[in-house]
Amino acid sequence: MFSEINEKITVNTGMKGKKQKEIIKANKPFSIRVLYIRYGVYDIMFTYQETTVFQPISDEQYREYRKLCYLRPIRAKNYLLDLVNFDGTPYNRGDFQFIGKDNPPTKEMIGLWQEIERSLFSRNNQHT
Repeated sequence: MFSEINEKITVNTGMKGKKQKEIIKANKPFSIRVLYIRYGVYDIMFTYQETTVFQPISDEQYREYRKLCYLRPIRAKNYLLDLVNFDGTPYNRGDFQFIGKDNPPTKEMIGLWQEIERSLFSRNNQHT
């Protein structure tokens, strides 16, 4: 999961500028991911330029994140950003945003998630 996508711009392409194309301009590349520490303990690792923030998350927060990853990926990334504590950094939550459209999950995706959920979380937190 990389990059804040913050702005769409329209550029003219082709001969005489008759074709227009929208491109997405990334202006604050960053990294955010969830790390499995051990024994059901997880941390969010957020990195931007010279700043790295580690934020522990609960098992319940991790489960919500995993569910969103399958059903609403853009929402999952923003959910992680919402959990990061930016105190002590020159940044705040509003500086970073994943922009995109999550399509509604299909019945098949919901069924797949339910199977994955049973598999992942029935092992009593032995997942990675």
